[in-house]
Amino acid sequence: MAGALLSSTLARSPDAPALAWEGVTLTFGELNAAADRLAGELAVAPGDRVAVVGPNVPALAVSLFACWRAGAVAVPLSARLRRFELERTFADAEPLAVVAVRARQRAGFALGEEIQSITEGIPSVRVCLLVDELGQVCDRLRLPAASQPSPETGEIAAILYTSGTTGEPKGALVRQDLAEAIGHNLADVLGEDAPAPYGLAAPASHAFGLGCLLAGVAAGAPGVMADVGTSVEPLVSALRAAGATVLHGTPALFGRLERAGAELPLRSGFVAGSRCPPELLEALDRRGATILNLYGMTELGPIACCRRDDPPDTRFHTVGRPVNGCEVRIGARPRAEPGEIQVRSGLLPSGYHRRPWGSEELADGEWLRTGDLGELDVDGNLIIAGRAKELINVGGFNVFPAEVESYLLTHPAIAGAAVIGVPHPVLGEALQAVIVPTPGAMLEPREVIRFARSGVAGYKVPYTVRIVEELPLLPSGKPDRRALAGAAEPAEVTL
Repeated sequence: MAGALLSSTLARSPDAPALAWEGVTLTFGELNAAADRLAGELAVAPGDRVAVVGPNVPALAVSLFACWRAGAVAVPLSARLRRFELERTFADAEPLAVVAVRARQRAGFALGEEIQSITEGIPSVRVCLLVDELGQVCDRLRLPAASQPSPETGEIAAILYTSGTTGEPKGALVRQDLAEAIGHNLADVLGEDAPAPYGLAAPASHAFGLGCLLAGVAAGAPGVMADVGTSVEPLVSALRAAGATVLHGTPALFGRLERAGAELPLRSGFVAGSRCPPELLEALDRRGATILNLYGMTELGPIACCRRDDPPDTRFHTVGRPVNGCEVRIGARPRAEPGEIQVRSGLLPSGYHRRPWGSEELADGEWLRTGDLGELDVDGNLIIAGRAKELINVGGFNVFPAEVESYLLTHPAIAGAAVIGVPHPVLGEALQAVIVPTPGAMLEPREVIRFARSGVAGYKVPYTVRIVEELPLLPSGKPDRRALAGAAEPAEVTL
């Protein structure tokens, strides 16, 4: 059980520091007590779904463990999401309760107030709780639930949402035993560094960050939670104050730290979310930081990871060997080209929330198709070659074009929209929107960007916009993304 990770550490070290944020620290005992209090406020039954919306602050961890204490299924969602995205996800998840962190207002968006407004229109919600950054309830909204959705079955710990290639929200079911295994697996990979103070810059509302949080709890390590903004200095200061020697984050974050010349006594950590340039790993290595490439997916968590004792060439150019409980194979491939990476595990559920597995997700009935391309070297290390799907990775955040396109098309002056990924020297990829205005409309690129910024998460906002008379189409009627990419210009550095 995911909650067993906290219970086990609590029994060993109740007074040890668990989580720190902006100078405030919660011990494991205090984290447990806060989770207990919040669980009592939720008033949910085993299997009920609870949406948890917040930035990377201790309240996010408190809320997750509160859900598990109550036997509920946590549905963690990023505070970067906006009304359009949240309404669609809530409609699919049908949560009976919602917990929202009353964080500081960002870009004119007051998260807590907006969540309360949204939940009033969700028929399944019976209670909406606003909590502060440490998980203390500040306000509560009781609602007369108009529907009674069926609870989740099968010992599910969490539903992690990803937008499928259609742009519709799709909830990956994470079993209780899988969540517990993820925590132990990642702690085992870190070895002697697992109990050390660590920085968690990867959002715990996403699979990578959640796994790192669970590993920290399993190892009894003190964690520094950070929601990194335009400057890395607050993170650097917090890590120094905590004496952190481990850091988990995206290639974009480690790249920013390296360019800033941040002096941190890092020894190890995980990097995931997108391909990490070997040159960056080499530069970090020279500083004494053995940062380990980690490869995984929302449906299964970590799949493969490098180890500290791997030779440099393995750590820089592969994502290592499969973790405990996972098998990896490469699907059929033409000639000597990379094939699809497929994974088998006894910890997979039977499908997504409301969606069973099918031939599109499974090969031979038991191998999960990742949609990524790769190959295995002679030592069994996995080498990632690229993505078979249309997924765009913006600084470690996954974006499906159809999701952004579906929102852009709600603008009354936009008749057609296609979103593609273009090279970006800092983020790896950035979004470019190609827009067809409605007849007679006067539409400027900055208006499209402003509209997107008001409705979707910041990493889904196009960096550039091209206004065209018509989109190139495939015979199927879908946008010809290859033709669009061929006419695109790389995005300039704007950070």
